[in-house]
Amino acid sequence: MPFILVNVFSVSMFIVGIVEGSSEALSNLLKIFGGYVSDIKSRKNLIIVGLGFLSLSNITIFIASKWQEVLFSSYLKSLSEGLLIPAKDFILSNIYKRSLGKVFALNKIFENFGEFLGILVALIISSYFVKFLSIKSIFLIFGFICVFFILILLTINFDRKIKKERKEISWRIIYPELLLYFFVLSFVNLGYSFYIIKVYEYLKSQPESIGIYLVFSIFLVIFTYLAGRLHDRVSLRIFLMIISILFFASNLLIILNPIIGFLILAVAEAFLEINIWATIGKKIKYRKGFVFGLYHFVVGIGSFISALIAGYIWDNFSSNYPFLISAFISLFSLGFIVRIKI
Repeated sequence: MPFILVNVFSVSMFIVGIVEGSSEALSNLLKIFGGYVSDIKSRKNLIIVGLGFLSLSNITIFIASKWQEVLFSSYLKSLSEGLLIPAKDFILSNIYKRSLGKVFALNKIFENFGEFLGILVALIISSYFVKFLSIKSIFLIFGFICVFFILILLTINFDRKIKKERKEISWRIIYPELLLYFFVLSFVNLGYSFYIIKVYEYLKSQPESIGIYLVFSIFLVIFTYLAGRLHDRVSLRIFLMIISILFFASNLLIILNPIIGFLILAVAEAFLEINIWATIGKKIKYRKGFVFGLYHFVVGIGSFISALIAGYIWDNFSSNYPFLISAFISLFSLGFIVRIKI
């Protein structure tokens, strides 16, 4: 999406921040609703409706003629994520509770492998078929793939073995100290678009930048697996410290060498994703769907604010400053780890 916004519609980085940040905020706001509903209603129906919105989102990008239509497409994707992700997280957290790190790692590996295939297709199109196909063509393919998976899900029943919960929601069940840490760290998450454009600014080549994004997705797959295994073996505090240090290193290095910094970001993202959802899956006993949604929402609000600020700073001062600020916040987040009750 960032290449479409910058290269096709020639928008500023502030507009990229608006698209990235507002869609992320909407997605995470809707995840509270999706999580609440997944506790008491059919998760299968939520996933099917979510895939439907995702299909519409991809088709909308394909036919978009101005950046506002891309923004609308990102909101459709937000609707999709708001319904689909809490239901999926709830189902995964009830599969095998002793090794949730490994369970969530396997899930993320499959997700990242799908992302890898999408980036590979984008690389092939931009390198060899750019005269015949637009980079937007890949989104049309994704739209039809979503329809295919909807048809498959209609034949599967996975709601029977999971009880629907109606236990009262309270502040004590959400681990507020852990939530505060992730809220602070969310300001480090500028969104992939800023990092990809930083790499593009460095390489001056769209195919090469997509190639680095392809390597990024491979790193995500590898380190998601390693993070899942490590999560089940070390203490929560040590794992959180690793996450903060990785984000500090990635944001500092992307200023010095955007390629290395971007690849380290893949490692940091892998550890962060596994830690949030495997930790909640282990610690939260009731209303997991709602709690998953709440965590998504809190992280999304921080990401939305940071994306807007980063876009403004990028356009008016320097493209290095947003990453420098993120590196400082990563170090600052270490101070919140000692307050978390294990």
